[in-house]
Amino acid sequence: MAGLTSYERNVVRRAAVGDMLVRTAARVPEKVAFKFRDKSFTYREFNDVVNRCAHGLMKLGIEKGDRAAILSHNCHHFVIYWWALMKIGAIITPLNFMLKSEEIRYIIDHSESKVFFVEDGLINNIGDVKDELRGVTTFGYIKLGDAEIPEGWMNIEDLWLDEYPADEPEVEIMADDPASLLYTSGTEAAPKGVLNSHLNYYTLIISAVFDLRIVADASIVAGIPLYHVAAMYLFTAVIGGGGYAVMEYAPDPKEILEFTQNEKITHWVWPPALYSGLPFMPDFDTYDLTSLKQCIIFGALAPPSVIEKWKKMLPNTGFMNYYGQTEMSPLGTCLHPEDFDTKPDSIGKSHLPLQLKVFDHEDNELPPGEVGELVARGPAVMLGYYKEEEKTAQTFRKGWHHTGDLVKMDEEGFVYFVDRSKDVIKTGGENVSSQEVEAMLFKCPGVMDAAVIGLPDPYWSELVTAVIVAAPGQEVKEEDVIAFCKKELAGYKVPKKVIVTDALPRNPSGKLLKNELRKKYAEQADS
Repeated sequence: MAGLTSYERNVVRRAAVGDMLVRTAARVPEKVAFKFRDKSFTYREFNDVVNRCAHGLMKLGIEKGDRAAILSHNCHHFVIYWWALMKIGAIITPLNFMLKSEEIRYIIDHSESKVFFVEDGLINNIGDVKDELRGVTTFGYIKLGDAEIPEGWMNIEDLWLDEYPADEPEVEIMADDPASLLYTSGTEAAPKGVLNSHLNYYTLIISAVFDLRIVADASIVAGIPLYHVAAMYLFTAVIGGGGYAVMEYAPDPKEILEFTQNEKITHWVWPPALYSGLPFMPDFDTYDLTSLKQCIIFGALAPPSVIEKWKKMLPNTGFMNYYGQTEMSPLGTCLHPEDFDTKPDSIGKSHLPLQLKVFDHEDNELPPGEVGELVARGPAVMLGYYKEEEKTAQTFRKGWHHTGDLVKMDEEGFVYFVDRSKDVIKTGGENVSSQEVEAMLFKCPGVMDAAVIGLPDPYWSELVTAVIVAAPGQEVKEEDVIAFCKKELAGYKVPKKVIVTDALPRNPSGKLLKNELRKKYAEQADS
């Protein structure tokens, strides 16, 4: 290609996520892309402000490959900053807004982030360690409230002042360039940084259309926190397809119902806890939710009783089970509505961009019906763990990404989630799937929410322990729960201890935090 510049060679056929917005803005420039509170952006306006922010970031000294951190709830500032970083090949590093100062310090130092933008209401989270973050050259302030911007902090909105051009930044971006660095919670001493590429995010569009059936007329409530890969997937899918998102600061049940009714939302994507809890909201029956075309359930299977209730309320709405991992951007499997009635306990078949198999502990493929580790390959798989070559090599051994999740697959290719390997309870020489016991607990009268954990025990090694939340107005007794489980489960699977509590700990995306339960009740047993 004589006579072409390096950038021209790159831009003529590249897979760069920021280009999705350019193309959607060209197709539907005046359509509203998203709104947050009293701010709304058409696709043309969104692309223009993202471009100005990209130029502002470059003036600040941010270059391709730099890590740029943010600690914030969902807001328009977050997505402008994120998409601007992708347009210049920089790497967003979003932090969970529930993290404490030492956890924040670790991630900022490990990622070597050059800039760090923090929401006004979260400034105190970094107060103890701000002066120790020596790699950060600019601290930025996201002003959502009335507080004055502290001295030494940059207003994030200064990145997209009118003085910056709305032209596309000319930066070479390759498909395998990193686009995001997301730190997993995990069970290890330190979280691992997952590097997802531009190709990974491009792959999401294929899956969103084919697997989730999110197309141009789709509208969502963007309430899952944007530091979570599921939220980034959904927002990318909407922007790439030309849909519409109404953004929440954080998931709020009343707001979800109001937005769904008033904005005619077509797609819900929530963890089981929200589907379980929403019908108990005051005046729930007065909301019109008939615009919903698809309700997607991720993070775990919803109790059958919950699904039955929703299907009666929304007979024309499709329901889907979804499984994914940050390391797979977060693809994996989904169960389509047409299979939901015949395979309700399955997480479905592989997403289009992935090939899945089930391996034993020696990485041999297992026949249908055998329980083993789910492995995957395809363009949705991460680049690897940041600064963790050995862990990446171990995870990618034999040319397959090892998920650490135990499943079985039937002859038709439907996958059934058994448990996360770390959540299997080893009791009396037997292995117990916490998920299997939890599924039984949800059938127990009066139980609204449940978690099963193993607690240290000198005789059993681990004691099968049920932590449950009673439905409103119901009383649940330990002996009743145990008696119910004894009728349906093998003796070694029956909980030997039942703890009734007011609520189970979950992160903002609804994921059950079993580590917190294990720590809390193990400490109580020791005291």
